Amino acid sequence: MNWFPLKNFTHYSLLKGFSKPHELAKICADNDYPACGIADYKSISGAVSFHQACKKVGIKPIIGCSFDNTTVYAKNKDGWHDLIKMVSMTDENGKMQTDIARDIISRNNLIALEKSKDSTKPSYYVKKEHAKLHRVLLCSALKTTLPKIQTKIRKKDLDAEVLEYFTKDNKCITKGKLTTGLQYIYDSCEEYEILNPPMLPKFVCPKGLSQEDYLTDMARKGYTKLVQSTVGGDKETKKIYGDRFRKELQVIKDADLFGYFLIVQDIIRHIEKDMGCLAGPGRGSAAGCLISYLIGITKIDPVEHDLLFERFYNAGRNTDGHVSLPDIDMDVPGKRRDDVIDYLKDTYGNEHVSQMITFGRLQGRSAIKEVLRINEACSFSEMNVITKSVPNEADISDQLAEMDDEDRSIIKWSLINRADELRDFCHVTDEGKLEGDYAEYFQQAIDIEGTFKTQGKHAAGVVISKDKLKNVCPMVAQKGSTEKIAGLEMSDLEALGHVKFDVLGINLLDKLMKIKELKNGK
Repeated sequence: MNWFPLKNFTHYSLLKGFSKPHELAKICADNDYPACGIADYKSISGAVSFHQACKKVGIKPIIGCSFDNTTVYAKNKDGWHDLIKMVSMTDENGKMQTDIARDIISRNNLIALEKSKDSTKPSYYVKKEHAKLHRVLLCSALKTTLPKIQTKIRKKDLDAEVLEYFTKDNKCITKGKLTTGLQYIYDSCEEYEILNPPMLPKFVCPKGLSQEDYLTDMARKGYTKLVQSTVGGDKETKKIYGDRFRKELQVIKDADLFGYFLIVQDIIRHIEKDMGCLAGPGRGSAAGCLISYLIGITKIDPVEHDLLFERFYNAGRNTDGHVSLPDIDMDVPGKRRDDVIDYLKDTYGNEHVSQMITFGRLQGRSAIKEVLRINEACSFSEMNVITKSVPNEADISDQLAEMDDEDRSIIKWSLINRADELRDFCHVTDEGKLEGDYAEYFQQAIDIEGTFKTQGKHAAGVVISKDKLKNVCPMVAQKGSTEKIAGLEMSDLEALGHVKFDVLGINLLDKLMKIKELKNGK
């Protein structure tokens, strides 16, 4: 068996690691390494994307996590759940009771390596040439600049551990010797699956009805109320509605989505009836579903407005091993969003419902600004001139999608499409190379695009699980708050089988409600 890298820190170790999960998997596959491990610092937020990336290229993923004095790796699926428990039990300061950690490790589902006895070389970036980019991240974390670091080095005024990162380029993946310990870890860690199909929480229907019967009955009543008077005796129009209804119902049945629609319907009902609030009429492609309209989720008739169901939900994406869920955004008054979440916790259990983490990326404008600042490359006025020529990602999303994966970059797009504005600083040659006084900085900014810098609470996402979340999903504390939230991004939560709902707080709805109150003399 070949050697493989075990202790890799990814950019989920915020501003400590630079590696991306897919980069780790690729370099291991390219070098015929049989496995790859991650050990992010007090975080397993990157575990799902790492697991998927390794499986895609046919190498064994070994999921671990580093704590202050110990690094632990999951031997099996029970070990994965023990790892979740360990991360979930750390407080907002990253501390965990020693006796709890010792008890979890003693279950023999984890391999624990004490810091003083660890037989493994850590890596923080994939290639040697990434050392400079890693230093940019470290300066960002230290809130300093590279020239200031160099001054500290000359004055021998830099911590020895930090000094090593700025003077050596050896924190990358470099092939080592296959030790007995590494062989033991490889043999002890099983090939296990952490992904699951959607696991909807149970929605209890009235009068003992099945979910299918309850949703169908509700939709038929909605047809009588909302559509029948418009259709009247027009047989052709009646057939259009009937065919559309039966087609959508069959898709919902085939994918077993009755529970999802009933949960969303119940949330909207609670907002409008119990809370007496306005809910949004239907955002985006969700308005293309007739059944959603009939059961009160949306307020737009898709048949009347010629809206496609397939744009909302494409059943062709489903396979035997994977069923995708619809994506229905629910707009609620901004001041009442927390009340909606409280209702979900009351309904499905406080430990089964949570808001979720999101990561702030160095992207486009923020990437070039950070690189220029850390290198002390120019004045703030020049920096502003440059960043004004870099658009927001949302404004050019369609054009970015047309770029090749390797070239997809907001900064690269700006250099090509706003060449005249940036020519004094950097330009792209006919051969695709960057030239100009600031070419090095623009290249660094392109290379760090997409790297995580911060973490926070997602503005809309709420996850509901049939299991207690702390047992099946890492729950992470936030600075300044005792509330813990799901420590995985939206897509990763769904990959584990948890169900995500988007509850958006819309301030405009608050204003419309105020206008309504004034109109009614309240």
